[in-house]
Amino acid sequence: MKAKSILLAASFLFSFQFAFSQEEEQTDDKKLSVDLSADFVSRYVWRGINLSESPSVQPNLAFSAKGLSIGTWASYSFAREAFQEVDLFLTYETKHLTFTVNDYYNPLDSIGTIGDYFHLKNKSTRHTLEGAVTLTGSDNFPISFTTAVMFYGNDKDENGKNLYSTYFELGYAAKIQAMEVSPFLGFTLAEGYYAEKANFVNIGVNVVKNIDISDKFQLPLKASFIVNPELEKVYFVIGITL
Repeated sequence: MKAKSILLAASFLFSFQFAFSQEEEQTDDKKLSVDLSADFVSRYVWRGINLSESPSVQPNLAFSAKGLSIGTWASYSFAREAFQEVDLFLTYETKHLTFTVNDYYNPLDSIGTIGDYFHLKNKSTRHTLEGAVTLTGSDNFPISFTTAVMFYGNDKDENGKNLYSTYFELGYAAKIQAMEVSPFLGFTLAEGYYAEKANFVNIGVNVVKNIDISDKFQLPLKASFIVNPELEKVYFVIGITL
């Protein structure tokens, strides 16, 4: 365990040093960018599934260069829940295609069990690895289609076999009265994490409105209306981004 910890720390420090040395060398060309933000949401609903009963803070940190991004995202509820979430992601983006590998990790919280971040065995890890591809249309045809497949870790059936839970989402992006309006339709084709059978699991619309705080600062206000036909659930989530 000590060897794993030392190796991880060394790798992180090397990557961190490399990223900032690259930033110093490429500042003029702006080839390296850093994104740091946080969302505050009324509850955490992901792909039509409610993952928190209380408001949550969701920080995001990403380093990007030449279409490649590496970063981390998390969700921590204000009240103690069954679990929280800390993720890693690696993304490569071209003009119309985005490839992503996500590492979802859910440390246990209120039920009193401590999650082991370095426990990576497929049969018992709390990590879940997922590969995703998003196809995005042009400005004249602002439609998107995402396919995401869980392929390793905490996505098992009762016999301990991988479910390979798969999620598809069709989206559209529009602007109405200076607001970003994005309807979406999410579904799965087989039994897995999202449903017990093929069904629509995530139907709704996202709306973003920028509120002017000053001449130089705008506060993005987000709202999502979400219906999950599989679970017969409906949610209205609101949040802000800092």
